[in-house]
Amino acid sequence: MITSGLFTIAYLPPIAWFQHALQCENIFIEAHENYNKQSYRNRCKILSANGVLDLSIPIIQANSKHTIKNVVTQENEPWRKIHWQAICSAYGKSAFFLYYRDDFEAIYKQTDCTHLFELNILFIKLIFKLLKTNCELQFTHKYDEPSVHTRDFRNSFQAKNPALGSELLVQTNYYQVFAEKFPFQPNLSILDLLFNVGPISKEYLI
Repeated sequence: MITSGLFTIAYLPPIAWFQHALQCENIFIEAHENYNKQSYRNRCKILSANGVLDLSIPIIQANSKHTIKNVVTQENEPWRKIHWQAICSAYGKSAFFLYYRDDFEAIYKQTDCTHLFELNILFIKLIFKLLKTNCELQFTHKYDEPSVHTRDFRNSFQAKNPALGSELLVQTNYYQVFAEKFPFQPNLSILDLLFNVGPISKEYLI
């Protein structure tokens, strides 16, 4: 097991993010990086009836000069409703959607949570809870190179290249909704695993 891992936040992170995190005794979240556009920080990938669908959180005038903790979500757009409806449509018939839906819907309804970093942390903490892990998140105090005992995953997961960082992914496929329409789609949002596999998701990840 890796002593520590350093990760960037992600919106409902990909499966590989959690596979790597569960290999670490200590999980550090980078809290002082500059915002990175078109990344997992504000988007995730789910499997819909029309194939892989990107859900992207609109943000207010953020660029590479904004630190990640200062990025604010655009609440003049009904993105929360749109994303939740897309998730319900995609996974409403999955085996375990009803077990978890209330927990995720509650976060989408927290309209007072308008900072991207804070919102993503709420989702990540919920997912670790549902996976029944004892992982506690720690946060960096400044942007710096990690210690020799910490593996740096900050550039390991990219929305434009979903295969990046997926070397730990188990090759055994699990059943996905719409399996009759599409071949198996690896490394989607952790939602895909939770809603389709349910309580054994942690075993799949480790």
